[in-house]
Amino acid sequence: MIRITEENFELMASKLQEELAGIIEKGLDVDDYKLIMYKYIFISELKIPLLEDLGVEIGEDSFVLYIVPDNLKFGRLRHLDDVFDKFESLFEPNDYNVIKLRFKLCD
Repeated sequence: MIRITEENFELMASKLQEELAGIIEKGLDVDDYKLIMYKYIFISELKIPLLEDLGVEIGEDSFVLYIVPDNLKFGRLRHLDDVFDKFESLFEPNDYNVIKLRFKLCD
């Protein structure tokens, strides 16, 4: 098992933040391949367990993560929130047994 260091986490999350912020700011469409790629980064690189079917959704002013609470290290979410300083994070209710976390782009 590869352990992610704090420095690697921050570097990967920072690059991901820039890309997601750019997509939202420019109103770009994201194809299924890119959504799968983002889901892979969150799961494999940042070690945040996402729901297999939904995982990541990108909207007009935000993106949403559907997080599986099993084996989740909440410190990872706090760390992600710290790095994603261009976004405001909001927990939202949902009909699934998952954590729905919306990252809304700040003005």
